[in-house]
Amino acid sequence: MKIGLVSLDHLRDWHGTTRLIDRIAAEMTARGHEAAIIAHEGLASSKVPVSRREYPHELITLDLTGPAGRRASREKIAAAGMDVCVASVGNNLIMHMPGLLRGSGIPFIFGDPHDPRVRTFAGWQPYESYGALACADAIQTLLPQYIAFYPQELRPRVVEIGVPAPPFAAVDFAARRSRATRTVIAVGRFNETMKRLSLLLRAFALLHKDFPDWRLKLVGDGPYWEYYHEMARQLGIKGRVDFTGAVPDPGVHYSDADIFCLPSLIEGFGLVYVEAAAYALPLAGYRFCVPSASFIGPDMGALADENTPESLAEALRELMKLPPEQREQTGLRARDALLTRYDSKLIFDKWEKLIIQTRDRVKQAGTTVLDKIWGDKMQTTGELKHIGPQWDGLGPDSPVWTKAVLEAAAAEISARDDPMKHHGHPNADAEAENIRLRCELARLKEDYDRLEKTHNTLLAQYRAAAGKRRK
Repeated sequence: MKIGLVSLDHLRDWHGTTRLIDRIAAEMTARGHEAAIIAHEGLASSKVPVSRREYPHELITLDLTGPAGRRASREKIAAAGMDVCVASVGNNLIMHMPGLLRGSGIPFIFGDPHDPRVRTFAGWQPYESYGALACADAIQTLLPQYIAFYPQELRPRVVEIGVPAPPFAAVDFAARRSRATRTVIAVGRFNETMKRLSLLLRAFALLHKDFPDWRLKLVGDGPYWEYYHEMARQLGIKGRVDFTGAVPDPGVHYSDADIFCLPSLIEGFGLVYVEAAAYALPLAGYRFCVPSASFIGPDMGALADENTPESLAEALRELMKLPPEQREQTGLRARDALLTRYDSKLIFDKWEKLIIQTRDRVKQAGTTVLDKIWGDKMQTTGELKHIGPQWDGLGPDSPVWTKAVLEAAAAEISARDDPMKHHGHPNADAEAENIRLRCELARLKEDYDRLEKTHNTLLAQYRAAAGKRRK
């Protein structure tokens, strides 16, 4: 069986989703299947090494930047001989998939790399959020709790498959117990909207006087680097906080730590929790974050109940005041639970089963969900009959046509069902509004930074021109 694995930014970024796609390709190949990575050439970056193109399996590059490129890309997909296509795309580039696969008869599995609510609050249009999901023959989600966040009629297609855990790490527990200095560690991109490391800095500021032998270590990089440095200074803890920058392998930092904490409001899977558990670290986070609540079970760490630095400080205090031997036992319970739950063989068995079952179900039905939706909308939506010629004469190959089909499909779902009403969280409305406002704040900050950069460029040009005139 030939499996197409779509990771459109595979030649641009190296992150959790691209690593997972590579692992799925390697594992399915080892199991006797054929795998092909499908990437968008228009997103390729010179920062990505050439070795990323040197796969033991096929690499199919697409050009989605114009009508001719999209048409050629559809022809490439059709000629590739795929039995199933798995698309793990975390942004609205997923909108290309219905247009690429339409009429091919290839079953489409949407691998969702996020908390499903992110699409609603991160600037996606409703047709993008619901439409791409509606066209999938199967949907993979990362945690069982996420299933309730999908529209009700799509839930029978949703299967939970997490991320394979790393192997057990060798830990020198005697050295950890005997260290004079203790460390709380956080690992992740410096993105305040989702990671909220400012709350961890504020929480540590509330604790540092009571725990003079403890330090905070932040492993990562990102747009809030200077912001966090300045915050540490203003809170009076700059001498107690270590910033490592981005590192290719945070293992040595996990080994040197005593507690792992990630104060995220929202995560996709939160693999860093499982990585930290592999080093037998107790875990801390916020109860409102789905991965935190899922991973931090009884006696595996501590959860903050309120969305405040004070609540996080109390959760950390519980772990920091424990004797080293008790923290060690807490971390070992986290390691045993999470590395068993996300054992790599178990995860890849689930992937293989999903791929085979989706292929067989489509074969039995005689059509894909996408082709059925496309055919139904062509029959019933008069607007679609007039839309194609308006886009470079390409008709159904155009994104305008795809958008119209998905809007029609999404309207039926969103009119009947709002997934935010079904997940049963007691603070659902406040939580949803918090996420929405944070995403809006991130967009405003990006706009501000862009305008400030433009302003500084124009100001420099003006001063240079003025200087020339004075001469």
